[in-house]
Amino acid sequence: MDKAKITSAQFAILTYMYLLGTAAIMQPHTIASIAGTDEWFTMLLSIFVQLGIGWLYMTLAFKYPNETIIEYSRHLLGKWAGWLLGFSYFVFFLVLDAYILRVVSGFLGASILPRTPSDVLRITFLIPVAYGVFLGLGVIGRTTQILLPFTVFIIILSAILLLPQIHADNLLPMFPDGIMAPIKGLYPLIGFPIEETFVLLMLVRFVVDKEKTKKYFYIASAAGPATIMLITLLTIMVLGIEVIVRAPYVVYDLVKEIRIERIFDRVEAIMGIVWMSTTFVKVTLTFYAATIAAVQLFKLVSYKHVIIPCLFLLLPMTHWVIDNTVELEDFLTDAFTVVMFFPGVFFPALLLIVSRFKEGKNRSPEAREAKRQAGRIREQLEDGEPEAGPANHGNKERKNQAPEQEPGDSGNAKSPLTE
Repeated sequence: MDKAKITSAQFAILTYMYLLGTAAIMQPHTIASIAGTDEWFTMLLSIFVQLGIGWLYMTLAFKYPNETIIEYSRHLLGKWAGWLLGFSYFVFFLVLDAYILRVVSGFLGASILPRTPSDVLRITFLIPVAYGVFLGLGVIGRTTQILLPFTVFIIILSAILLLPQIHADNLLPMFPDGIMAPIKGLYPLIGFPIEETFVLLMLVRFVVDKEKTKKYFYIASAAGPATIMLITLLTIMVLGIEVIVRAPYVVYDLVKEIRIERIFDRVEAIMGIVWMSTTFVKVTLTFYAATIAAVQLFKLVSYKHVIIPCLFLLLPMTHWVIDNTVELEDFLTDAFTVVMFFPGVFFPALLLIVSRFKEGKNRSPEAREAKRQAGRIREQLEDGEPEAGPANHGNKERKNQAPEQEPGDSGNAKSPLTE
């Protein structure tokens, strides 16, 4: 088990970067085909959905603040059912990581390195990921602290440089098909990236100052979708909805519009680096969660021993999880939310209901009396007295009725026969 610790601020930064991840560059295109020019409103609604899911995670995690979801699922569901649930999370971690890695290699192959084999791109990307997991969560948290200011600075600078090209009339007409279209656009957004944050249930136990964790987590949970909403607004006003629907990596195309003659050109490469940094955090955290889950499931000594085996499981999975960009879009729009619903909503809600039910049973009069009896027995054992029972009670009475004799009286006592 990793003995490293992170602060609440680092946990919040990890949450923010995880939410940006692959969603910031892909979701504007995915939601545009459903919500049209009103997809910014879909992103606004997603803030409240993210906060609701975050409340579920924090409520569950803080019932068992020193355990991961793999550990307390066994306490709540029993040894075998809890183990099976934990193993399903291990599989979900690997599948999610393979999916993210497939998206990364697809983007790099389509936009930046078109002649490079996809397997080479994945292996190259996984080398720093594996090294970061080997160094531990503390190093990952500090690295993310370094990446955050650079990421925010590039996003703000890009927005400022794009201000002259903004056309607010691209937002019109607003709600041409009513409010149901942007609400329907929430469906793929709930799966990607909101339900993906179940990975964070593996990290709460490593936070040192837990009294600040909820506050910082909620701030980061709102800031992530809010940043995606601002990027979406900027994309619509600069490029227009027609371009967004056609371009799969529309935010990368957006930054291509930044041109300052003889000073700035090919700025999209910088945005590509920023997006790769947020995706690196997402892949690393998911892979780290998979290794910790493997250690706790199979009772291994160290998570470092399973890094290489998990890599050999992960690389083949990237070949069958998604085949091409068209299948990726269909999967995001139709099936991904359903797949992520079980580890992201259903299982945490089930564990929370079971924990509340068990707390209710512990509040019953019989449970309180059993607790008091156990407390009395524990006190007696600590004092060195035998457990109070019928036999011991009879022994005490007989001991109290026996006559007291002085040590020297045994030889002087007269027998009735001698008299």
